[in-house]
Amino acid sequence: SGCPTQSAARAVAIMKSAATALIGQTNTPASGGAKYRKMETTQGDCSALVSEAGSYFDRVIGAIS
Repeated sequence: SGCPTQSAARAVAIMKSAATALIGQTNTPASGGAKYRKMETTQGDCSALVSEAGSYFDRVIGAIS
């Protein structure tokens, strides 16, 4: 019983997209629409953190697929 695995995997993929966009500061008003929020953060290269966070989401997707 519970949530179908395909739906759960899609939900995690959406969370991955949102989280990596926030970490990497690639979120824009165009992609965020009415829910767009700009957060004041220190500028810097977050590519390693984006990659690491993305890999965690990938592991979750792999585990539930």
